[in-house]
Amino acid sequence: AHLGVESRAYNFAQGGMGTFQQALAGADLRSKEADWVMWDSRMTERPGYLINFFLRQAIISGNRAPVLMAEGGSELASFHDIAGASVAAQGNGWLPFTVSEEQVKEVPWAAQYMQCARGATANCKGHEYTAGCWVEREDFEPAVSQGAVVGGAASWHPGNRIHKRRGRMIALIVLKTLDYALDKWEELAAKGGGYPIAEEHWHVTDYYKNIQEKVKEVPGCYGDLWRIGSGRRRNLGDDDLWPSRLCNIPLQGRTLWGPRHNPMETSLLSIMKPNIMGDIDPKIKTNAYLETPCYQPPDRPAPWTVPPMPEPYAPLIGWNRRLTVEEEEHRQRQLRSRADGAPPPGKATEVAPVSEGGREAPLFRRSVNSTTRGLAQGDAAEESVNEKAKITDNDAITPGLGVNVHWGRPGVCDGSSHAWCDKSCSSGCLMGGAQDNRGMVCFDGLSGWLVLDVKNVKYGFIGARMEAWRSAKDVPITSGWTEVNNGGRGNYDKRGLERELHVEDQRRMEMEAMERMNDEIEEGIKFFGEDGDRTNTTRRLGG
Repeated sequence: AHLGVESRAYNFAQGGMGTFQQALAGADLRSKEADWVMWDSRMTERPGYLINFFLRQAIISGNRAPVLMAEGGSELASFHDIAGASVAAQGNGWLPFTVSEEQVKEVPWAAQYMQCARGATANCKGHEYTAGCWVEREDFEPAVSQGAVVGGAASWHPGNRIHKRRGRMIALIVLKTLDYALDKWEELAAKGGGYPIAEEHWHVTDYYKNIQEKVKEVPGCYGDLWRIGSGRRRNLGDDDLWPSRLCNIPLQGRTLWGPRHNPMETSLLSIMKPNIMGDIDPKIKTNAYLETPCYQPPDRPAPWTVPPMPEPYAPLIGWNRRLTVEEEEHRQRQLRSRADGAPPPGKATEVAPVSEGGREAPLFRRSVNSTTRGLAQGDAAEESVNEKAKITDNDAITPGLGVNVHWGRPGVCDGSSHAWCDKSCSSGCLMGGAQDNRGMVCFDGLSGWLVLDVKNVKYGFIGARMEAWRSAKDVPITSGWTEVNNGGRGNYDKRGLERELHVEDQRRMEMEAMERMNDEIEEGIKFFGEDGDRTNTTRRLGG
């Protein structure tokens, strides 16, 4: 904070899927500006060549050469020795043993039940999961009864307390690295006669480029031996292999899966051509990412994360820094100005609220891209649409009127710890925090064309994930149609009560699709059972 450096951490995990499908989009889904990238997907992605692919794409597809980190660290050595990349690995650390229910009372709160001794009578596994679904607040009461604990607590998976401990260990490695960098900075200043230090020590462009070039020499990525669809019972021909040249090509991509960095820009919908009515999704006008959340951020502090007095509390330690007199005076001025209704210095005045049926629209919803037409082309698209338009030639490559978008979770699901994702009024676990998302664009023989504008193609490779096992229930928009595009007007001719009933029906089916998505994610998370057997290989990409 003293140096004006802001730290942000993101979790882009997708249950049961590994990282290969995400790495095929290069760094687009994880940010091209990442300074530190960690691979941690051992449960569902064991081959070393997939870890190698993930790490090399982190370097060659971004604008930087980030510090690489992986569980165990055995895959990292060649990236350091050959390419000169900075690498880090996480150890297991040490924990005091829990022996019994009586003895554990003497163990520090943060370590209680975290590691049971052999022959212990205490139930350590029963204390791994402590996260709840809701903390009472004075300004909002959920319409749906909230679960006592977050679902998906598989016995063979680490609970939220295990994840928190690992997160703290990772944070310690980052802090130690920053401490070393500051010491180095002071050392260079002392040798060079003071600040600023010589430019070659902190201009990093050439340093990044050197690593990005040399990483292509690092061995261990997959060769021309890996068949597309391997492990999914969907093998193609013997010559249909994942091209090994992808290992050294900076890739890019768009998707409806999440979480992902900058979800609006990296959405697959951002490269979809709108239909003649100007819509990406014919069945709705509102951008589903920006649906009004049921309540406004932030959530209340979770009591299951707060230790009893006088145990140390990490957030308070992190916040406890001494303010200078000037900083304190500045802070007091800001507080007084906000109390008077004036914006803080340097901040623009808030846009006037938009009325929604006589009530003030929440700030979270206001956006210039609040429509699907805006997502495609900007607000001007609304004004240029011909409401009488009709597709007269179904053979012409014109975006169809029967394309069905399953948006996935609403909200901002960007992988950050402060994301405001899936806060819909129908949720039974509003503080669950899940951002795992499997949105998709579905179509059938009556939908018409799906047209994508793929930009910046440089190396001649275009790939797409297709899920051929989908059924008619995933394309409800064409229900009842007998010809392509439903005579050239899709469902746009529906009016009055018929239109209202159609919209309600579409929303109901979209909710059902969300439930199926959640079920599929739960199945994906059970990819490896307690005994290590593969229980679900349907959705894996490439085996």
